[in-house]
Amino acid sequence: MKLKKIASALLMGVFSFSSISWAASPETLEKIIEKAVSENPEVQASFHAFKAAEFDESAAKGRYLPNLTVDQTFRNQERLTPNVNNTFTPNQQSTLTLRQMIFDGLATPSEVGRLDHVAKSRFYELQGQMQGVALDTATAYFDLLRYRRLVSYAQDNFVVHKQIFDKIKSRVDAGVGKKVDLEQATGRLALAEANLLTETTNLYDVSARFQRLVGELPPESINEVMLTGDGLAGSADQVLDAAYKQNPNILAAIENIIAVEKSVSGKKAPFMPRLDLQGRKVIDVNDASKNSTLAADTLEVTASWNIFNGFTDKSNLDSAVETLNRSHDLRDKACIDTRQLVAIAYNNIKQLNEQVAYRKQHQDSIENARLAYRKQYDIGQRTLLDLLDTENEYFQSRRNFTNAEMDLSTAYARTYAGQGLLLSKLGVTRADVGEYPREEYMDRENVCKAVAPTQVVPDKAALLANAKPWEGEAFKPKTQEKATMKFTPRILFQANSAIILPESYADLDIVYDVVKEWGNDKVEIAGHTDKRNTSKEKYNLVLSEKRAKAVADYLVKKGMDAQRLMVKGYGFSQPIAENDPVSGNDANRRVEVIRFQSVAQ
Repeated sequence: MKLKKIASALLMGVFSFSSISWAASPETLEKIIEKAVSENPEVQASFHAFKAAEFDESAAKGRYLPNLTVDQTFRNQERLTPNVNNTFTPNQQSTLTLRQMIFDGLATPSEVGRLDHVAKSRFYELQGQMQGVALDTATAYFDLLRYRRLVSYAQDNFVVHKQIFDKIKSRVDAGVGKKVDLEQATGRLALAEANLLTETTNLYDVSARFQRLVGELPPESINEVMLTGDGLAGSADQVLDAAYKQNPNILAAIENIIAVEKSVSGKKAPFMPRLDLQGRKVIDVNDASKNSTLAADTLEVTASWNIFNGFTDKSNLDSAVETLNRSHDLRDKACIDTRQLVAIAYNNIKQLNEQVAYRKQHQDSIENARLAYRKQYDIGQRTLLDLLDTENEYFQSRRNFTNAEMDLSTAYARTYAGQGLLLSKLGVTRADVGEYPREEYMDRENVCKAVAPTQVVPDKAALLANAKPWEGEAFKPKTQEKATMKFTPRILFQANSAIILPESYADLDIVYDVVKEWGNDKVEIAGHTDKRNTSKEKYNLVLSEKRAKAVADYLVKKGMDAQRLMVKGYGFSQPIAENDPVSGNDANRRVEVIRFQSVAQ
């Protein structure tokens, strides 16, 4: 089939894609994230922006230091008077000039302070980028686990559907099967092929996403790991409060506010006077100018005051104030984004923890039902279509359980990333990135409120109490047959045989009379054996059933309705006394007669 060919091609592509070995393949989540935050281009771009900001700050501090220059001047000036005492203006001059800023209206301190906080803002932006890439990488890691499992499940599901389809088709071709069954099997096989195609496509997609984040193809095998909530606060408000204090995006926004405040101070500098000290040492002039006033050494202090600059300075100040307002808005946005990320992730943790348990229970129950259906099919109690039903539900239960597990780990990762703690939880660091101490203004400027939406918890008791009663015949209370009476007559058999000894006939006649008094109630004839060191389970199971059948046959010959009797053999699985390893126990070799009566459920 066309879908099968496409799925096979995708599978080959995915597994050939992931089979390329890494030079040093990280196999754990921690190693993979460490590689991502060290080499990912987005992280590296933020790292270099941070380092550049540090150098910008160093450059601004240079304004506090003197400026020393050597100036070489060449002139060609018209001579209007005689050169008396070599006082001509020099046409060649070398000068050493020292300039020192004394006061610039606090422009330099403001700029140094601004760039200091810009560097800190870039640092926290780098931390936020690292947390984001770590979260994306963790998500890709869990998705790799997810879709590798689901591809395996889809393969199993497809194989079973194809095998059952072939059996149904062979029966239809032989004229002993129904065409409608073949139509159903064809549709279900197509669904299995579509599921296989979907999961292989998802695996390919996450492999490409992994490669973009980490820079390498996924390793052939990765560790099965699940994140947990160790150390996580017990309420959404507490989790949010921790996030507001540590989320790097919020801290970066706060540093940006302080940086812009320094910028506003710097924009006020043009409204104040400026003082500069300048010393000039003439190193060399031509001989015809050695007595010129321009050849003299000088030391001067210059004061300047801007009177009018076309409103440029005021406009620059107004612009800086608006930028400050914007920085507060960005801080508020960081709070809102963090609240949404953490609140949703924490709510997912609460819901998925419960959901995982239900999904596991569903998967286990369906697996047991699937095995039971196969056994029932072997004895003619189920059809091939019944088997397909259980296979479909089994595949879905495994898919749902896997999705719940991986979604739970992803929710933990999102919560830790929102708190700025994902890297520390995994023990991942970058040696070339230091730390900044927490300053007082961090708390002063943090106006985020730790108020999370109320978690919705279904009130199951109320739902059931308020539910409308079921109506119709299909929903009326049903009856169920339950064992209400049991006795063990003394019935003996030949050794290792189902032949009843004659001395037991009298007891069997009594059994017949008692069972007849029970009216039309169902009766189970249960055979049991004892157990020794040499006992074989299968042999004893068959022997116990044969002995129970021999008793039932005796009762039927006396006139008992065979439809009332159920014959079961239990072997040595239900002893009523301790077995001797050599001799067994006579008490365990017995036949029980059990009455079943109909009772309302």
